[in-house]
Amino acid sequence: MNMLHISENSMVALQEVKNDLSGKFYWKFSSPNLERSTFHLLNINGKLLRPTLVFVGAESVGLNSMKFVNLAIAIEYLHISSLIHDDIIDKDDMRRGIETVHKKYGIENAILAGDALIARAVSLSSVYGEYVVKRIAEAAFLMCDGESMDFCTQRKKVDMTLKNYMDVAEKKTASLISTSISIAAVSEKMGDNVIGGLSKAGEKLGIAFQVRDDVVNSIGSFELGKRPGKDDKKFNRPNIVSVFEYQGESRKDAIERSIQLMAQQVTGAIQELSAFEKINYIKKILEAYFSEEDLRKYL
Repeated sequence: MNMLHISENSMVALQEVKNDLSGKFYWKFSSPNLERSTFHLLNINGKLLRPTLVFVGAESVGLNSMKFVNLAIAIEYLHISSLIHDDIIDKDDMRRGIETVHKKYGIENAILAGDALIARAVSLSSVYGEYVVKRIAEAAFLMCDGESMDFCTQRKKVDMTLKNYMDVAEKKTASLISTSISIAAVSEKMGDNVIGGLSKAGEKLGIAFQVRDDVVNSIGSFELGKRPGKDDKKFNRPNIVSVFEYQGESRKDAIERSIQLMAQQVTGAIQELSAFEKINYIKKILEAYFSEEDLRKYL
């Protein structure tokens, strides 16, 4: 299910992102190792969720998605940089079906590649104004803070409680989701009510995306895009299903409760978006992507 089936214009904008993701990084490299490290994940398209949400946010307030292609690419660069650094911290060997950057090119090159992507993201977004850069920088800081909290949980320095899980999810995942869906409105200085409404919707969607991903990880279905048998408990990684299991729930009940939490967040996001244009179509898309029935059939 493609999140971007909002309009033909936005579909064209997303295709531009796919075409230009590598091409927009046109700074000249003197180091071949850094160049290969930087482009390693750029050449493998992920879900492109955050660029998609840039266009969803633009459309919801009547803006032209094509105007924000470079901004969507900048946000995807920031996202990819966080993946590279997270993989180092989590000691993961695979990402998007290929070796992680640090596994293939070494930790040193991976750190520098992530930094290079952040630098390019700042450069691309700067054209859209000071407030845009500030907003993206704030999201980047929250992502770092959330990743540190995540790591502390893995090292058992922080208890895996529901509150701590939500704090990590809000910072590590929802902060950039919220920024993505509201950034076009920020660029156009559309006012606190508009920006605030989109931001709140994005925060709730960010939590919903993280919870859904955790449920899919726990279920482990090829149909849902995850390899069966992935065990976050082995590394004590924050996972909403594990949180509920630690509270005494059976695995099935923990998954069911997680699905309900996801649904609550989606409902809240739709309520926040109800003041904007094209809400009925966006609602259908969100309800399809976050289908409770699709998740439950794998229990």
